[in-house]
Amino acid sequence: MPEAYQREVNLLGDGGSIPPWVLQATFPDAEITLLDAEEARCLMHVPSASVDPTVIENIALVEALFLYTYAVREL
Repeated sequence: MPEAYQREVNLLGDGGSIPPWVLQATFPDAEITLLDAEEARCLMHVPSASVDPTVIENIALVEALFLYTYAVREL
């Protein structure tokens, strides 16, 4: 995340259609990270919701860097 956003990471819990505590109860040994990249005008949650396209770009970059780093470590 620091590479995509050019700043330090702050950890927090927030929202989601599957509450994080349900995932934690189901998979107690898992480390869980939820990321979301969606089109800016998709109005995913409520009609008044939108996302700046830069945020979508950064989240997609974070996901790509994570998957790349994870894959390289597993080789």
